[in-house]
Amino acid sequence: MSHPAEPESPRDLAAAYALGALAPEEARRFEEFLAGSPETQREVAEYRDVAALLALGGGEAAPSADLRQRVLARVAESKVQPLRPARARGRAVLWLALAASLLAVVGLALNLRAAQGELRDLRELLNDTQGRLAAREATLNAIFEPGVQMYQLTASGDPEPGIQLFYDRQRERVVIHGFRLRQVPEDRAYQLWFIRDGKPVPSVTFKPEADGHARVEQIPVPTGGDVSAAAVTIEPAAGSTTPTMPIVLVGPLKRS
Repeated sequence: MSHPAEPESPRDLAAAYALGALAPEEARRFEEFLAGSPETQREVAEYRDVAALLALGGGEAAPSADLRQRVLARVAESKVQPLRPARARGRAVLWLALAASLLAVVGLALNLRAAQGELRDLRELLNDTQGRLAAREATLNAIFEPGVQMYQLTASGDPEPGIQLFYDRQRERVVIHGFRLRQVPEDRAYQLWFIRDGKPVPSVTFKPEADGHARVEQIPVPTGGDVSAAAVTIEPAAGSTTPTMPIVLVGPLKRS
């Protein structure tokens, strides 16, 4: 036994009205109802937001989480009755299904983009870490080469700061590792000097990291004389040809 169709509520026409699927006479009657129903006005605005997203074609714009939940809930519990003509009713339902699908696709695309950004950051961090480890390994290899000797450059009467100087006499190269070095002004830098035949020979300039550490590798040792000591002064950032007194750090480089 058939039952008569449940009367159609004007509020049930909100989706069709927002999507332009009502006939002119139906739209006029619905607008009369809409003027006195704030809740239906909110629903129409939400459906129009969905239609705007469809017009954007799934671009960069994304619905708010609150709007997404309300629209999907409304689509899930929709009780819209058949419209006249039936083709307009089918068109409204189809647009709502497309809108719900678009909201899901946009959300997935944004999540994928965020995940790709995090993966890129992790790769950069991994590459940076691998580079640091490779540099540290190279330093250790240079330090532990056969015949490498370590010397200390210290401040007179002060155990801090200090520099460890690793001297590879076979290759005439040194590696220096400074620790607890004080920061210097922007236009100044530490400069290493070798004392050859009693005279200072300029070498590299360097600045400590924020924690007071500094490391410089593959520093050539001057040849053509007897290198008996090394010293460090504070000079202009570009370096000097003769040292500025006083000497900050100094130590002998005698053969053991």
